[in-house]
Amino acid sequence: MTIADFAARVSWTGGLTVAVMTAAAWWLAGVSAAAGVAGGGAIALVNFRWLARDVSRATALVVGGQAAGGRISRIGLRQLATFGALGLLVAQGWAHPVAVGVGLATLPPALLAAGLLGAREEA
Repeated sequence: MTIADFAARVSWTGGLTVAVMTAAAWWLAGVSAAAGVAGGGAIALVNFRWLARDVSRATALVVGGQAAGGRISRIGLRQLATFGALGLLVAQGWAHPVAVGVGLATLPPALLAAGLLGAREEA
């Protein structure tokens, strides 16, 4: 399984998980919770896709014998953008902070599920 395939599988699994959890948060705790779960989940998934793309490109540059310093420095910009988006989401009062944390927590199970399914297919 390539990095692109793995990233796509994580994105689909994570997206479905975020959608289900957003609906449950809206039903249980209202719009603020649903916005937090959706926003946190979306930020986590976009951050993951961005990281996967940058790592893939940096690895290709290193294997090709080129310097990957510029690509690696973009990883720091990714962190800045992620923290800025999270801060904006919470500071503007659009979403409950705990719900944002719940949304962010959807990524690790999606990574685990995609990794286990990939390992099972390759075995």
